[in-house]
Amino acid sequence: MRLSGLRQLIFRLPSQSKISVSLSQQSRIAGRIPLHNPPLESSTLETLRVSRRIYSAAAIAVMDVDKASSTARAGASAVGMNNDGKFSSEAHSRKEAEEEHKNKKEIHRKRSNKKAWSKNKTKKEPWYRNRGEQKRQKIQPEEPEDEDEEGKKERPKSNRRQDNWDSNAPRSSPHEGSFAHPDMQKLFNVPVDLRTRSNISDEEDAQGGKLPKRKLGILVSFIGSQYCGFQINAGQRTLQAELELAFFRAGIISSSNFGWPSKYSWSNSARTDKGVHAAAQVCSMKGEMIFHNKNDYISVEDQLNAMRERVNEYLPADIRVLDIERVTRPFCARTNRDKVRYQYMVPSYMLCSREEVRDVFNSAKRGMANEAVNRLTPIEASNVVSETITPEILQQARSKLVGYRTDGSQINRIKDALKIFEGTHSFHNYTRRLGANDASATRYIMSFVALNPIIVPGEKNDDGSKGDDTEWIPVQVTGQSFLLNQIRKMISAAVDLARGTVTREQIRESLTKKCRMRVNVAPAQGLFLDRSFFEMYNRQKAQSSDHRPLNWVEGEEIPAAVKRIEEFKYDRIIPHIVKEEAKEGNFLKYLYCQDVLHADDIYCQLDSSENGKVADDLDGV
Repeated sequence: MRLSGLRQLIFRLPSQSKISVSLSQQSRIAGRIPLHNPPLESSTLETLRVSRRIYSAAAIAVMDVDKASSTARAGASAVGMNNDGKFSSEAHSRKEAEEEHKNKKEIHRKRSNKKAWSKNKTKKEPWYRNRGEQKRQKIQPEEPEDEDEEGKKERPKSNRRQDNWDSNAPRSSPHEGSFAHPDMQKLFNVPVDLRTRSNISDEEDAQGGKLPKRKLGILVSFIGSQYCGFQINAGQRTLQAELELAFFRAGIISSSNFGWPSKYSWSNSARTDKGVHAAAQVCSMKGEMIFHNKNDYISVEDQLNAMRERVNEYLPADIRVLDIERVTRPFCARTNRDKVRYQYMVPSYMLCSREEVRDVFNSAKRGMANEAVNRLTPIEASNVVSETITPEILQQARSKLVGYRTDGSQINRIKDALKIFEGTHSFHNYTRRLGANDASATRYIMSFVALNPIIVPGEKNDDGSKGDDTEWIPVQVTGQSFLLNQIRKMISAAVDLARGTVTREQIRESLTKKCRMRVNVAPAQGLFLDRSFFEMYNRQKAQSSDHRPLNWVEGEEIPAAVKRIEEFKYDRIIPHIVKEEAKEGNFLKYLYCQDVLHADDIYCQLDSSENGKVADDLDGV
């Protein structure tokens, strides 16, 4: 803005003042020359003073603007810009030429690199080609490459199963707990021929067809007395190893995958301990559909039933596959399980009072009450039981306790005791080697109930006589997951509360983090896995695909698999528990160890100095 225009804007006075000031007067005001003839009114003078101050400030601002404009014009001229804000033709052409030269050099460089890369480029196979050979190269140790007479490298072997499979070929060692390992075969005298192909019929073998592989859900029932738990373990005969061997002999697991559980994606819903049984263990794996025939259509249901019967032919009598179902590809028996239910069979005579148990053993063996003078750890007590209790003494004690029957008040007391454990609590006192501050010690118990007592008929003796009938109380506990020995310790505490050897306040205090308490462990022979639930999978996955839901629980309609579960449960597991107790007397030894040898040392709070060794004391129980 020009200075004259700014002056006209500044001295544009309001219309109500009716004062006109000439340019000479404006210059006098700007030069601070107070010359007025005739003299002006006071209001007019005040207005002129204000205008003079405004004009002085505006003049200074105009000078600053002029200085900035000169600086900008100098910078513009340096970059080739004229006064109108446009680049001059000479500067613009020079800059454009430099950019064009730079772009040409970049394009030439890229083309040179591309030509050099195309000369040395090798064709890359898709990722899905030779996938099996890539896995083999990762597993097998590196060896020098052999060359034939023509000097060409030998072609790598295919991952497909072959009739002339060479057992002497270099192969990494399988799992040490699998019967595919030579040490396991020698240890348990189990001959395994890895070259067998019983899984393919003669017709399919002649046609050279390849069997499809599908993800399978397997329902298994077993009696675990003769096995060292379910999970595969080196040097031990486990249930998983027996199942793997049966599936291999049936042809569902190929010889290249036998001994490698990760290859066929093996998973199980629960890991049972040594001596624990199961009515409905669920496993998942990738297996071959051995009854698939392209020429003759067979329904999937018939194929799965035939596969179940084939596997049972290679299993021992104490392990049965009750059902096989097709599941979705990402299905995992461990992670897709929502909850699990265990059942524990409690003999009624475990509810006898401590005085009644002592009288029974004192009458069977004189002087036994004096052995409880000194405090014994569970390990020491177990050693004393094995040394002092003979089968004759156990038989006399059993004859006096086997006829014991519970009444309604005792059943109500044990039901009330089980209710204490429901909900979320810290179970560090009900497992091994876990502290109160360990997050994994906190578990959620959905339900813990005692069913009505049942009478189990006695087994026939060797002389033909019938044994005594016994009363048992089924107890069922449902939760998301359980710790080691947690269920057996909770059963022991609930039974002791029902028989009056511990108070309700002690049980509640044992579930708090500030308490460290010694809790006994009930025998493992009465525990078995009852059900595994997959409600989320049935609701979200199976109903949205072609796969059927895993209906292996009770409902309005009882599936055939559930009938097989109940049949194995009441015809095999429960009679086995009763027969094993009559033969070995595990629950009688438990009562003798707790009521006679331990005296009053159960459910006593431990000092901080004993917290470190309490886990070792409980290991022998």
